[in-house]
Order: sequence, then C-alpha cells, then structure tokens
Amino acid sequence: MKIVVPIMPRNLEEVNSIDTAALTEADLIEWRADFLSKDEILQVAPAVFEKCAGHEVIFTLRTSREGGYMDLEDQEYVGILKEIAALYQPDYIDFEYYSYKAVFEQMLDFPNLVLSYHNFQETPSNYMEIMSELTSLSPAVVKIAVMANTEQDVLDVMNYTRGFKTLNADQKFATISMGRLGQLSRISGMITGSDWTFASLDLASAPGQMSLANTRKFLDILEK
Repeated sequence: MKIVVPIMPRNLEEVNSIDTAALTEADLIEWRADFLSKDEILQVAPAVFEKCAGHEVIFTLRTSREGGYMDLEDQEYVGILKEIAALYQPDYIDFEYYSYKAVFEQMLDFPNLVLSYHNFQETPSNYMEIMSELTSLSPAVVKIAVMANTEQDVLDVMNYTRGFKTLNADQKFATISMGRLGQLSRISGMITGSDWTFASLDLASAPGQMSLANTRKFLDILEK
C-alpha cells in the first residue's frame, strides 16, 4: 500500500518552507492547490514541482462541492487542470467526476486520471453504484472517500473494495472511510485491496487522517 501525503501551501513562502526531508517516507505527494487563488496556482507551480522532485505528484483542485476550498465553474476547473498537465506533466491529476461530469471528456487525453468522489456527511446507500460507475471508466485510480457514521459503514467500504478489487485486479483503488471510526480502513489495504492511503505531515486534509509517521509504522507492522 502506498502512502500519499498532501501538501496545502497558501502562498509561495509556505511552499519554500516545506521540509523535503520530512517527505522521505511518502510514496506520492498530493498538491492540494485549492488553498491558493486561481491566479496564484500557476505562479507557485514551478516552486511546488521543484520541491516535489523525486516523488510522484498528484495535482488536486478540491472544490467546495467535495470538501475543498475553491469554487469553480466547469470550464475554469478543467482549464486549470489542463494547463497544469501541459506545463508540468504531473504523474496524476485528480478529477472530481460527479461534480464535473459535464467536462469529463475534455480530460480523456490525460492517461493518469484519479477519478474521485468525496462525501463528508455519510456513506451513501448507493456506494456500490458509485464504485461501479467509476471503475467502469478504467481510470488510473478510483478514489472514494466517504464519512463513517457507524461501524457498519466502515465494514461496508472495506468489503466493497475487496469485492471490486477481486473482480478488477488491474484497477487501482484508493478507498477511505473517513472519521475516527474509519481509521482502520486507512491501513488495511493488504486485505481490502486499496492501493493508496493518505497521511498528513502537519495538518490533516481529511477527518481521521493519521500522521505519516504513524501510518508508516502501522503499515510496516501489518505488511512485513
């Protein structure tokens, strides 16, 4: 299971202050660009990608529709993604499929899409249908993060992931049951088949996210 560490700089100074040594245990870095304004994203991009040299990078614009900090119209959203893709060729680009389904076809030329869905309120009753639709599109990674309100929510996410991974062995998944109850889902990839987990350097980017040090410790115990 690979560990993704989000970085969330709010300005160029915060980019420059990122401790690259602290990222050594990360397998991938996710740049959450939604903590910047639209104009600032391209201004600080060279510094961010320089900081991330040597790591695989996921470029993410998490919008307020799915728990992020930016409001964008369809063409604004896809325009920024395409510009970053053309200029910096990040290893992965996160695409909020259900929020921007109308412009999804404009991203088909980019091979390494992470098709994502986030629900910070609940584990929806149609979770399996969401997982099925995203999987049918064969992206590089299917990412689903939903809130756990009960223990059964956590078990459902883990069980559904195992089922889909069994039927789609070549498909990568990153499935997360958010919140305190869901922490087990973040370190159980060897059982469920979830390929990625997310861990924090300082501030968590989602409820229940554990630190990089603790996540690495748990995975070392469970996977070795």
